[in-house]
Amino acid sequence: MKQLTEDQFDAQFTVVTGADGDDVRPTLRGIDPDSKHLWTIIDAEGNLYAVSGAHYINRVGYIVTKEAWTEEIEAVWHIFADDEEDAAAEGGDA
Repeated sequence: MKQLTEDQFDAQFTVVTGADGDDVRPTLRGIDPDSKHLWTIIDAEGNLYAVSGAHYINRVGYIVTKEAWTEEIEAVWHIFADDEEDAAAEGGDA
């Protein structure tokens, strides 16, 4: 599986905003689960990663990109700083 940093992902792929204005969609409703434009945002050890395709383990939600992926990719979506992690655990914003 190819690994990308957040900057590499952003340079290669453009996220399509959903109808509600959010990038991350809570379900696959209206999205082809076999689409090469589909990514799953997963939580791994308290950080978020975008993984090509539809996945269900540790799933936070889904994103769709304008550009299709051509190989399996895992990209950094968000690495939480310690203070962000603490605020998220408490239900607040950092």
